[in-house]
Amino acid sequence: MKRKHLLIAVSGLGLALLLTGCGGLLSQDGGCPACGPAIPAVPGDPSARPALDPEAIGQPLVRGEHIPGEIVVGYTDEAAFAAVLSLVGGTVRDRFTMGELTAALVALPPDVSVARAMGTVLLQLRRERIPGLAFVEPNYLYELIDPAPTEQDAYLKSVEPAVYDPDADLRPYQWGLDVIGAEAAWAHATGAGIIVAVVDTGVDGTHPDLQGKVVEGYDPAADAVIPAGSDSDFDGHGTHVAGIIAANDDGKGIVGLAPDVLIMPIPIFQPGYVGAFDAAEGTIWAVDHGAQVLNHSWGGPVYSQLIKAAMDYTLANGAIPVCAAGNDGEAWIHFPSAYPGTIAVGATTPQDTVTDFSTLGGWLSVAAPGERILSCVPTWYVQDGTGDPLLYAYWGGTSMATPFVTALAAMLRELHPGATPYQIQKLIEDTATDIEGPGFDIYSGHGRIDAAAAVAAPLPADGAIAYIYTPTASSMDTRGFWLPIPYVDVVLLQGGEVRYWAQTDISGAANFGFPIGSLGAGVAAFFGIEPGTYEVLVGGDDQVMWWARTANRVTASDTLTVGAGDFVEQVIPINTELQVQIDWTGAGDVDLAIWEGYYFGAISWSTPKTGATWGTFSGDDDGADGDGSETYTLNFLHWDNDLYRIAIDATNSTVDTQVTVTIIQNGVTETYGPYLVPAGSFGDLGVQVDWWDLLGGPWVF
Repeated sequence: MKRKHLLIAVSGLGLALLLTGCGGLLSQDGGCPACGPAIPAVPGDPSARPALDPEAIGQPLVRGEHIPGEIVVGYTDEAAFAAVLSLVGGTVRDRFTMGELTAALVALPPDVSVARAMGTVLLQLRRERIPGLAFVEPNYLYELIDPAPTEQDAYLKSVEPAVYDPDADLRPYQWGLDVIGAEAAWAHATGAGIIVAVVDTGVDGTHPDLQGKVVEGYDPAADAVIPAGSDSDFDGHGTHVAGIIAANDDGKGIVGLAPDVLIMPIPIFQPGYVGAFDAAEGTIWAVDHGAQVLNHSWGGPVYSQLIKAAMDYTLANGAIPVCAAGNDGEAWIHFPSAYPGTIAVGATTPQDTVTDFSTLGGWLSVAAPGERILSCVPTWYVQDGTGDPLLYAYWGGTSMATPFVTALAAMLRELHPGATPYQIQKLIEDTATDIEGPGFDIYSGHGRIDAAAAVAAPLPADGAIAYIYTPTASSMDTRGFWLPIPYVDVVLLQGGEVRYWAQTDISGAANFGFPIGSLGAGVAAFFGIEPGTYEVLVGGDDQVMWWARTANRVTASDTLTVGAGDFVEQVIPINTELQVQIDWTGAGDVDLAIWEGYYFGAISWSTPKTGATWGTFSGDDDGADGDGSETYTLNFLHWDNDLYRIAIDATNSTVDTQVTVTIIQNGVTETYGPYLVPAGSFGDLGVQVDWWDLLGGPWVF
């Protein structure tokens, strides 16, 4: 079995802190007494009101590559969308609906960046809720999991020159069908009557092995219906995928694992990268037009609220999303394969081992043949030197493994038309052949698929649905409701491995999954998860909408237990706890100052000499020894829009002072400084050169 380092590339910094520990992150953000000489403190103005820069506020939520000048808005109320358009000065480029949710692609003015647009919306949310707004995010870019033609090894029979002969029988060269028991499986099912959407680069319906197999499709970028039987492939990738699934069983060319399936082409790569909007729109069109299984041989490291909603919609309508795990060869998080309810697929070799390139992870479902896979290429691919059609080629990747699982899902859908997507997934997992560590492992998931065993096995019990709500346990709005926290990453773990991943929405006030959440407390929805007990980890930015300090993140943990067929709603409150301490040497009287206030209200700095409104000071340490320490502790309950900044008040000191600041929030400790604070000055930490962000803080809630 391979021995590889487990690396997790997360889409949200909150969970990165949770899973990797805080030492490295904190040492980047701040200083420590042992890190070097004292930093000269920049004197501040106690009466100054910090400015909020929308660009700086929005930037932390731009978490990956995206299309410049575009944002995606999800909403359930037209008034909410109109408010967003007005705020950013945008124009509507496209929109589509999925159940109660509408997704709109918005073009921004030339002088408005994606980060500025998001920050502007978030600032407005801080001032006033926008009911019916589900999310605002960049139009993230996703990459085709691009295979490359592979050399033929000695254990594979050469197919030249017959590979160029459309009448040649190439079935003997399809090792993948042999290892998964295709011949035995065909006695039970062939995918008859099932439509499979290939969400990819398009499909060449004129290929000899795909003629009569390609139904009407949809091009989301052009908003155009693709005629049945036509060539819509921009690249060749989608045609290769389609051949593995459904190539005709006619004694010529290759044979698909589900040869009686019909293929629906949804070209989203045209060519190159694709935006999340087109990927989601194509997916929804496919589900609405009869696709029962969807093949997604693409993805990337960024969690998209829109793509998650599209996967949820797919599952809610009984369709089965099958997703490539990626070709990174490490355990990098990868979407859409890591969303709950999807079947995430790794790749295996002819020797029945996991390939070196197959991405690892606890979210893997199964693996399938993905190295040196012979399948169709478009008729416009030509042989080197002759100019004749190539027709077939060996490619490799999890892109090639995924359609084997897609085809098997279609066969099982034929046999079990009333089964839920989870039951189909679980049937594939339960009958897989264990090829790595005993039982489930991060290399092959539940094992390499066995089509013959799957079609002969009975349906398992259904899966579960869980809604995890993440309100604060210490912050209320003026109406007396606990405040939800937006954009919180919520993961379910078993055996220390991340099994499922979800995230709350922008306002934390309503779920945009299917069905809509009921508690209105910021919900992460998990559809189609395996019954059992999970460790739940919650990590995210604390009170992002109200422009709090976010360096140390909110954290919470709990356990979740779900049974077959369960729908469980669980509230995991997050305590927003705060303690700030300053320590100094070689000086007289300095004080810790905490700004307790409301952004639109009066400026109010509290010190041990004045006393505090919402917290308590340890006392006024003005001893004659020149060294001292003061601590501020926030009381449990605080209110919506209470903001806290930190400063070092040396106005009563007659000598320069070396001061270290320690912040403990939600159990996470950060140390800043030491600062050399000039005598008689007021050192607002928000203007110090080593402060971690540009939000004008530090505001801790």
